[in-house]
Amino acid sequence: MDKVSQELMEYFAKAINHPDVSGFEAMELFDIRSQLAKREHILSEDDKIALEQLDRQLLTSADLWVTRISEIGDLAQLRKKAHVLPSHWWWYLDEIVSRKLEAIG
Repeated sequence: MDKVSQELMEYFAKAINHPDVSGFEAMELFDIRSQLAKREHILSEDDKIALEQLDRQLLTSADLWVTRISEIGDLAQLRKKAHVLPSHWWWYLDEIVSRKLEAIG
């Protein structure tokens, strides 16, 4: 893994364990994940597996991340303003959480 990818992965791995941050810091986490997505083609298979594990952690606490971001704005609006690609699913955690709640209730 190149140095930039390694630094991004390390940041993402540390930050993912702290969903008790501000909405702005949560947005930064999403930005870091988007940067990693652009670099996936240069990651080894082991690195991709590690990233998938981090993604699962992100999904586990999706409701907390959505709550943090909602403190600074509507995630759907922020996503639209930033022209987020649909393949960057982490920017759609609000929809994932909503669908999960619909399935439960």
